[in-house]
Amino acid sequence: MRIIVIGAGAMGGIYGGRLALAGHEVAFIDRRREHVEAIRRDGLVLEGIGGDHVLRVAAQTAPDGMAPADLVIVFTDANGTADAAQAAAGLLAPAGIALTLQNGIGNVEALTAVLGADRALAGVSMNSGMSPGPGRVRHTNAGSTSIGELDGAATARVRSLADALTAAGLETLVVEDPIAMIWSKFVLNCGVNAISAITGLRLGEVARTPEVDVLQDRMIDEILAVVAAKGVRLDDPDPRGSIKRICRLRYNKPSMFQHLEAGRRTEIDAINGALVREARALGIAVPYNEAVVAIVKGQERSRRQALHEPPIDYAALEAAAAREEGA
Repeated sequence: MRIIVIGAGAMGGIYGGRLALAGHEVAFIDRRREHVEAIRRDGLVLEGIGGDHVLRVAAQTAPDGMAPADLVIVFTDANGTADAAQAAAGLLAPAGIALTLQNGIGNVEALTAVLGADRALAGVSMNSGMSPGPGRVRHTNAGSTSIGELDGAATARVRSLADALTAAGLETLVVEDPIAMIWSKFVLNCGVNAISAITGLRLGEVARTPEVDVLQDRMIDEILAVVAAKGVRLDDPDPRGSIKRICRLRYNKPSMFQHLEAGRRTEIDAINGALVREARALGIAVPYNEAVVAIVKGQERSRRQALHEPPIDYAALEAAAAREEGA
């Protein structure tokens, strides 16, 4: 199978790398030029669970000139889904399909708006990973993958893809309602990612810091109130219990934590930010989640300034502010 992975970060690198090891022809698209150049020069270094491997795979910053693919896997962050959908439309072979395993809500809708529901599969991944540097990804936690047709049909193509992922070392189940899985993962991400990112605490530390643990409970109260009001079916019968259990057992850094550390834009708008938008539409107050979203936005700005922008002349800014005040 010829596969193109759009988004060669930690999760895209893990899935594409595992599929390449299993013998599939895999190519990557990623906007980060230094990451692509490292892959092209030294290979994709896949570390962690399953051993360390160097994979000679194709990588580009744009889809220009790439051969048609049987499968496009979208693993960009949610900010890039619309562009990824347009790229997938030009990359898929006539019978090709696209799969999204992204975090957040709205990604499936962005994909089907361009490709149509008949050319898209959806699912969630419970694996975890990180990207230690350009050209490197590390598989840190092995979990299940769930995928399905949007209409719930158990088609030959979804079963074949599940078999291919499982054979590549990524245990995959076919589910009847991938949207319920996506919302369950969305609830989990809302309850975990941002609170870890803004506190700088790994998950196990969140659970063991009483004040932060209580803050998480207040956020979960709001999250579940929105889910109930919206009438969304969750695959998980005990989402609060799942969030708390994961935080007790794991000490990984969620992707939002990693993005803030690197001074990159996070997926907050597709996670807690999306929850806030849903809450406003329903007339539900979610002040804890609103505050967390604002803090993440502030952290994004400060980390970007510190890591990727020239030093700021605050004296000049104060002088300009004084002139504006006197105007």
